[in-house]
Amino acid sequence: MKRITISALVIFLLIVCICQAQTNIGAGIDSIFATYSTNNPGCAVAVVKNGQVIFTKGYGLASMEYQVPITASSIFDVASLSKQFTGFAISTLIQQGKISLNDDVRQYLPEFPKIGKVITIGNLVHHTSGLRDWPEALEVAGWRYSELCSFDDIMNMVKHQKELDFEPGSEHFYSNTGYNVLAAIVEKVTGKTFREWTSGNIFKPLGMGDTFFLDDSRKVIPGLASSYYPDNGVFVKSTDILTAYGSSSLYTSVNDLAKWTIAFEKAIDAKDTVYTRMLEGTTLNNGTKIAYGFGLETEDYNGYKSIVHTGAWAGYRTIIRMFPDQKLAFIVLGNANDNNLSGGLTGKLVGLFLEKKNNAATPAKITVSYHPAKAVLNKYMGNYKWGGGEVAIAQQNGVLMFQYSGEDAYPTIALSDSVFLLEAANKNVTFHADKNGAVNTFTFRDKPAKRFMIYKTPPGELPQYTGVYYSPELEVQYRIYVKDRKLFIHHFRRGDFELSSNTKDEFTGGIGMLAFYRDAKGISGFKLSGGRVRNIRFNKSNELPIN
Repeated sequence: MKRITISALVIFLLIVCICQAQTNIGAGIDSIFATYSTNNPGCAVAVVKNGQVIFTKGYGLASMEYQVPITASSIFDVASLSKQFTGFAISTLIQQGKISLNDDVRQYLPEFPKIGKVITIGNLVHHTSGLRDWPEALEVAGWRYSELCSFDDIMNMVKHQKELDFEPGSEHFYSNTGYNVLAAIVEKVTGKTFREWTSGNIFKPLGMGDTFFLDDSRKVIPGLASSYYPDNGVFVKSTDILTAYGSSSLYTSVNDLAKWTIAFEKAIDAKDTVYTRMLEGTTLNNGTKIAYGFGLETEDYNGYKSIVHTGAWAGYRTIIRMFPDQKLAFIVLGNANDNNLSGGLTGKLVGLFLEKKNNAATPAKITVSYHPAKAVLNKYMGNYKWGGGEVAIAQQNGVLMFQYSGEDAYPTIALSDSVFLLEAANKNVTFHADKNGAVNTFTFRDKPAKRFMIYKTPPGELPQYTGVYYSPELEVQYRIYVKDRKLFIHHFRRGDFELSSNTKDEFTGGIGMLAFYRDAKGISGFKLSGGRVRNIRFNKSNELPIN
């Protein structure tokens, strides 16, 4: 009788300890996401440990209109988190012997454009194809992010591409388009729609009953967390009418994604080839190794091996970060257009469970409060060539701002006088001083950037650039004109953008970077580049500009 009493006491104490630990964890997580009030959009969070879900909770509103709170069952568009499921589909078909990474895409999609270079399935998987990224390319063509963009629109764009951004295999340059093409290959090889195949081979077997790829924008989605973004201190709706399955457009909940991470962890432990292949990177033509696998990236995070992918579309910001050796996974899905969600806040969430190792390199600890002197920040301000485009470095209220061609300016967190964390990308920007103390270079995503001096085109030379320009690839027309001694570019849907000169015959504006080219008669066209597109050719037309 006494022994039973002692055993019962031990069990009781264990239960008390477990409950106390869970209470402490819950309180810590609540404090991290306290910024999402009950009156604004927010996020859903799930933590998985040792194959068990140990925490789920919603913060903020799924619907501001109807004051519906976010829960662990709320459905989000998880944007680029979708890619790992496309990667699973491709890895499965490889395992079945139906396709190979070295296969020419045109073997399955003969309508694919003949651009003079072979693009393989592996190029698509690892973002080394040179295909234009559709969000930016279609925006150049006149699409607005707030309107319908379908899978067919994307595939039509692919069929019309005339030139690649770069030689296949020569660079790693993120392209959503490649994963849409992969979805088309899955459909061609299996004879099923991508939604049917993924539902039948992934979601239903794992009991992910609320998960599906959207292929019809008219579909009613029960439990949907709507998309919002802040504007002048208040939240407004961010329209999401997108069916870009393969790269995006996966709808799911943290409850369902927890099932996926549990299955993924077990499969990795069992050395299931379909899953382990998904973690394999590639090697560029020049021998550089790339860690990006099949819709997943393996990286060092505070000294731990981590498997991660993020997503961003409309007001949705999402992340899955797994630590296979520690049997931990973190899932955060948001609907408030908060870029800090997948960077800083998720980093703090991870910090509740894993302390940063002393020898950890990157990403650096984000809780450090460091404020460089204004004179230090001034050394970095300027314009740099990076990644096929340009980066403008400025400061705003003592914060260093990072702005890539055609994109918004994002704040950084100072980690030291020379290292800054760009939370939107969860990557460090490291500035380098020469022996004289001058700063003309930085490194970001392992790529060097070099400062260049702005060339101010004299107002009297601006008229040579005016005229109508047409892209045969995108079938779109722009007009360039001079007003008040300044150069502007106009599109009848997108409106007008002022163009500022960078170097000789090169201008930058809200549309991207324009590099004009000449023939014997003068300016004959320009090539447009942006964050994820390069050198879209626009020929100068003989048509007279419309005033």
